[in-house]
Amino acid sequence: MKTFYSNIIFILLSVGIIAACSEKENLDTDLTGIGGDTWTKGQVDNWLEQNYINPYNIEVKYRFDRYEVALGKVLSPVREDKVIPVMETIKRTWIEPYEQQAGETFIKRLSPKQFVLVGSAEYNNNNTIKLGAAEGGRKVILFVINDFDKKQKSEVKQMLHTIHHEFGHILHQTVMYSVDYKTITPSYTASWNDYSLEDARSRGFITEYARNNPDDDFVEMISIMLIEGKAGFDAIVNSLPADAQASLRKKEQLVVRYYKEAWNIDFYSLQSKAQAAINSL
Repeated sequence: MKTFYSNIIFILLSVGIIAACSEKENLDTDLTGIGGDTWTKGQVDNWLEQNYINPYNIEVKYRFDRYEVALGKVLSPVREDKVIPVMETIKRTWIEPYEQQAGETFIKRLSPKQFVLVGSAEYNNNNTIKLGAAEGGRKVILFVINDFDKKQKSEVKQMLHTIHHEFGHILHQTVMYSVDYKTITPSYTASWNDYSLEDARSRGFITEYARNNPDDDFVEMISIMLIEGKAGFDAIVNSLPADAQASLRKKEQLVVRYYKEAWNIDFYSLQSKAQAAINSL
């Protein structure tokens, strides 16, 4: 009887708490991302729909969404006036060269289906900054968009460096590159950021980050070869010690072979088109 009485008291208390909540709280409040964030389409939205959603089924998110990025980082929303210049540049210098070389189906099938734009950089604990990230081959996050100026070639190349890097990951995660690549310069290290660019290149790595692991090495080669063009890439390689030159030429050969065998793409022709697109800006 004592237990039964205690249970009755508990039930009554519970009902009282529920009643109190229903009296004091408005549970009908809109939550961001669950029906509470509505807006009217503007010029930017219409342009993105015409140039990305309709032709490629690619969504571009530029309105700040905390759940699309790392929750523990301090980040800034992107400025709306930067969105079209950024995405127009990406279309001209990344999408169109691939379309011209490999056809529309290639880029529609393999391109990430979402770009997320962030105004500021994401700062890491190892004194480096993150300029981009890819998730599962379906989403690419681009940082530092508020600093973008399409008239500055260095900034265009920096952004394309990120995109070519992330797209390279999508490609090799779909069709893997030759295992021979991993044996050319096996001195990879998670402490890549402790070494200078000069040191990395003297060891046969095209960038400091290429030393992180073979996958990053492979896509860094793709990226630098495309943003620098053949003449620019050759100039970098020819300035290095003989051993480093030999290593980078072997990597170059495997990248070119991979594009041909995996995707039936003439890499040097793609490289030429990508460089012409950059110069046309």
